[in-house]
Amino acid sequence: MSYALYGKIFHVMNDIVIATGGTGGHIYPALALAKELHTQDPTCQIRFMGSKERMEAQLIPEEGYPFIGLPLISTHGGMLQKIKSIWSMVRSYKECKREFQQHRPDAVVGFGNYISVPVILAAHRLGIPTMISEQNATLGKANAFLARYVDAIELAYPIESTHRYASKMRVYGNPQASTFVHELPNKQVLTSYGLDPNQPLIFVMMGSLGSATVSQHIDAALPLLSKTAQVLVAKGTSNPYVFQNSADNVRIVDFVNGKQMLGLCDLAILRAGATTLCEIAAMATPSILIPSPYVANNEQLQNAMRYVEQNAALLIEEKDLQAETLATLVQQTMEDPQMLQNLRTHVATFAKPQCASQMVQWLKDITL
Repeated sequence: MSYALYGKIFHVMNDIVIATGGTGGHIYPALALAKELHTQDPTCQIRFMGSKERMEAQLIPEEGYPFIGLPLISTHGGMLQKIKSIWSMVRSYKECKREFQQHRPDAVVGFGNYISVPVILAAHRLGIPTMISEQNATLGKANAFLARYVDAIELAYPIESTHRYASKMRVYGNPQASTFVHELPNKQVLTSYGLDPNQPLIFVMMGSLGSATVSQHIDAALPLLSKTAQVLVAKGTSNPYVFQNSADNVRIVDFVNGKQMLGLCDLAILRAGATTLCEIAAMATPSILIPSPYVANNEQLQNAMRYVEQNAALLIEEKDLQAETLATLVQQTMEDPQMLQNLRTHVATFAKPQCASQMVQWLKDITL
């Protein structure tokens, strides 16, 4: 809806649907966009759609947003699983069409993953403006499929200008970066872990769930790492590995506020998920990236290489990971103040704190 005031035209969006789910890497950027939409217009109605079987079914209602659960089944698995998944998408597509016919939104936004497919297709079929957001360095399978149908494609990283849909692509970043603008890390948090806020800190986190294979190498490297600085290891909530090595200046916990620790540490050892890279850019955190080789299309390695090529992060592939290799790289980095400063300077260039507000403005443009 548009209206005029003092000769200026203002456009208001009353109802937005956001499709997201599967993992936090899809959900948290979607929530960041929702927060910006409400910041700009508290009256805007925002509905989320996702699988009623995945984490979004619990997480999104906890954030206070209406959630419509769809009977979506993952595409991962054998032939029978894929057939079930396709059938679930057909059912979900029909449900989305009924929902949009009864309560037509101004626009629909998808954040990748198979969960977005029936939602975006139903909106397109009904002539509702659509946008997709890609948080990784290349379009995932779902977004690559949907690209031909949508009006706008928001990217975290540039994709070759010769791409067939380049005319409807814009590089705004990851909307989650917008949530960091007003956050300042509190060093006193470290004292709750028995750490000294005035001493150098190495932070290790292999995603929220953790990695048993990487943990073995981290564990073996701890005796060397602990001679360099304090070490805080967030082992992950589903990591079966039991750490054997420790020291007075080493703390091993299941879970911490990773975003907070990235603002407090001198060096981080991390996976290379889209959200993690968004966070180190926003916090200007020097890092050693160990991309997970267990994700589709090797997305984490592709993400990491965007940073490595710009001297914004260091890299060890998991297949090359050894305790001695890791410890040597950490020691060299921590003992070189200029290297740490260069990493901070270069990684900060990836930060795009205005992403969410730019996405909202683009949504207004495509709904005019």
